[in-house]
Amino acid sequence: MAPRRILPADLPPDSALARRLVAHRPTARVTVDHDGSPVDAVAGEPLAVALLGAGTLTLARSVKYHRPRGAMCLRGDCDGCLVRLDGVPNVMACQTPVRAGMVVQSQNAFPTAGLDVLRVTDWFFPKHLDHHHLLVQFGGALNRTMQVFARRMAGLGTLPDAVAAFPRAELVAVDALVVGAGSSGVACANAIARGGASVLLVDEREGPGGTRRDDPTDDAAYPGCDPAVTARYGAGAVATYEDETLLLHDGRGVSVRARARVFATGCRESVGTFPQNDVPGVFTARACALALCHGVLCGERVVVVGDGPFARALVAALGARVTHAPGAAVVEALGGRAVRGATLREGARTWKVKCDALVIDGEDSAAYELAGQAGARVLWSDGRRCFVPESDADGATNYTGVYVTGSLRWGRRAPDARARDGALTGARVLRDLEGR
Repeated sequence: MAPRRILPADLPPDSALARRLVAHRPTARVTVDHDGSPVDAVAGEPLAVALLGAGTLTLARSVKYHRPRGAMCLRGDCDGCLVRLDGVPNVMACQTPVRAGMVVQSQNAFPTAGLDVLRVTDWFFPKHLDHHHLLVQFGGALNRTMQVFARRMAGLGTLPDAVAAFPRAELVAVDALVVGAGSSGVACANAIARGGASVLLVDEREGPGGTRRDDPTDDAAYPGCDPAVTARYGAGAVATYEDETLLLHDGRGVSVRARARVFATGCRESVGTFPQNDVPGVFTARACALALCHGVLCGERVVVVGDGPFARALVAALGARVTHAPGAAVVEALGGRAVRGATLREGARTWKVKCDALVIDGEDSAAYELAGQAGARVLWSDGRRCFVPESDADGATNYTGVYVTGSLRWGRRAPDARARDGALTGARVLRDLEGR
């Protein structure tokens, strides 16, 4: 069955999720146009979540074989939710707040992503498609003609309807820049500000909280910023070099020059590697939890695999609505246009389950890219099974003025532990600033 909305009345009144949904009751219902059909949505919620709530799993098609693609992580780490929005291609629907009158179109599909006749490409070429040499044997002219057709069939959207305007970048200078407003980032920024240094705290989301914003069992207040901290939310750090970091905020560039840069960018989740892991309806556990915090169920028959914090939160919030396989691994996802089930394995036992949402809480990996760009040495961690920025006990890296803190360097920990680590790193930043 299609994904749907869930109301506080559908939940025990004393549950944290019910209290969250009541506290964030929609104030404005709006309508957006998706491939010519009206979609009821809540102003401000992620566009991908709104489409999921309307039962739309398939948002795009793969660039070459036109296989169905949908939102998987809801955090901008995959490309399953790229859409054309108001004439602009390659917009991440999961990172775009809903507003009234949006016109959303499928990309790389004809006529729509839900029903794409170009899917025949995958059937005609079951092994592979080498479009560069497909018709070489028949002459250069015919091969060039075929390549023009192939380029029209594939790719990531077409050019925007209008020339984009690029306003002059804003220039900001501070003592310290903290990227990431989760528990560790806020604690770090507060420690720096209380020591008398100027600090800018940025996060691509709409407010502080980090992973706590996506936990349906957590309805406590998010950590607050000291009044001396300058915070910018909805500001994504897209690049950093030397002592300068580029942000995108409110449609314009912001160039931040800071004496110290702290990266509290946390971790990113994945569903793991198995056949059909990209079929619509396969989600990370954090994505499913994030949608649930907006009152949207990922499916009617949900299978949760893994025993991480988000898997446990989903089970606690939904109870008998989900089937939980904490010790299992996914052998294969089943289905074509959307997931219809999965083959699971635990020990010597292998079995199949039916579902319309396969939710996986697997291993996470450090979101180390910005710290690495800034000059921090990145090393493989056997314990975490991912690359992690190297740092000392206080979060300082090998590169002067670059620090890491929180889940980025430790992995999954409780919010209080992350906050303590952030405060520790903030104190180190202050000492180093004073010594320069």
